[in-house]
Amino acid sequence: MSVTRKNPDNVAPPIGAYSHLSVVPKDADLLVLSGQVGTDSDGNLPLEVEEQLRNALHNIRQILKSEGVTSDGIIKVNIWLTEPVSRDQFTEIWSQFHGGTPPSTTMAFVSALVQPNLKVEVEAWAARW
Repeated sequence: MSVTRKNPDNVAPPIGAYSHLSVVPKDADLLVLSGQVGTDSDGNLPLEVEEQLRNALHNIRQILKSEGVTSDGIIKVNIWLTEPVSRDQFTEIWSQFHGGTPPSTTMAFVSALVQPNLKVEVEAWAARW
């Protein structure tokens, strides 16, 4: 059993690396993660937005790993950034995270996060079966 990712033919294809729809298997546990910021495992926060994004996504994988879930179980990701990331760097970081099967995703730019030095916050939902 696994999450099914779809891009229905009755809407335009995604404009980036994401799926329009993620279908969760019946009787799966739903795991809802709080927004993860760009600190490393020691609590250090890099200055660069790209490194903060890489750390936040790594933190999500580590939390899911603690529950026996891989990135294949991710059904939804929301990304909030306070400054732009180059398209090439974002594509590289994002591809490493989802491994070729991007989940349903929303990305937005916001004026600020809870602390001024935070440039990234990423929320994830996952399924475990």
